Amino acid sequence: MEVLCNGLNVVDLLAAVPQNIPYGGKTACEKIIVQGGAPAGNAACGISALGHEIHFLGYLGDNTLSQIGKTELERHGVRTDKMIHRTDAQPAIAIVQVDGEGERTVLYSVTGYYPLSPSDVVEQDIIDTRLVIVDGYDTEVNTHLLRLAKKHNKISVLDMESAPIEVMKEMVALATYPILPLSGAQTLSEQRDIEDCALAIDKMTNGTVVITDGINGSVAVVNGQLIRQAAYKVDVVDTTGCGDAFHAAFTSAILQGMSVAEAMNYGSFFAAQVATVFGGRTKFPTREFMESNLAQLTNI
Repeated sequence: MEVLCNGLNVVDLLAAVPQNIPYGGKTACEKIIVQGGAPAGNAACGISALGHEIHFLGYLGDNTLSQIGKTELERHGVRTDKMIHRTDAQPAIAIVQVDGEGERTVLYSVTGYYPLSPSDVVEQDIIDTRLVIVDGYDTEVNTHLLRLAKKHNKISVLDMESAPIEVMKEMVALATYPILPLSGAQTLSEQRDIEDCALAIDKMTNGTVVITDGINGSVAVVNGQLIRQAAYKVDVVDTTGCGDAFHAAFTSAILQGMSVAEAMNYGSFFAAQVATVFGGRTKFPTREFMESNLAQLTNI
């Protein structure tokens, strides 16, 4: 087993919406699609697309949303055989409105969603895997997974958006590669500038801190030195799942033995391709595509 993934599981209903919607009436949309979503699920699908065996954890129930969530993971090659049946469980659901500039407005509900319990984690699965990737939503079980990964000297990647500060600190300290969006890094570090955030959070962990900032690229700290990576410029259709795509490709690059700088470049290029289509899981580049099209690494 190469990768084990756990985190929020969501079914997305995405709509390309026109400007100035007349509320209270009916409006025709150019596109409406249903896809799996959420950081962990999207990252798992991207990692699978890049040729890695990955297992997703969590609960599945006896309902339509569970069927869609499971099918969406398996459609991208993600293994679901370690997911646990719980009759009343279902994925969260989100309505994602995408405007003409590719920007999103998200409405969501977690009613009926149950995070995996730490007691349901099989420690042998951690022993048998190379890497564990988790998000910052299901914090109790994901902190447990990070502790087990550390105990057994496994690589761990954390997608940490937001949580109570003390929880963020513990999870960041445990992860081999804690990755935060700038907003989350600002909250945790009490700094504003991305480089100041990175340097402050670097003092909280022995791991390698990476901070992402959308079209402004990303910053990491390696051996006390800042590394900067620009975002690739593409014709953006939809930014849904772009951050998750970065995490997926960064994780793949680490598994392939690349340096942090190379992994940031790999993640940036991969995420840019995802932004060129409607939906966060519509287009995942393969490893062959990446090897054929990725430009030479340049530090910005």
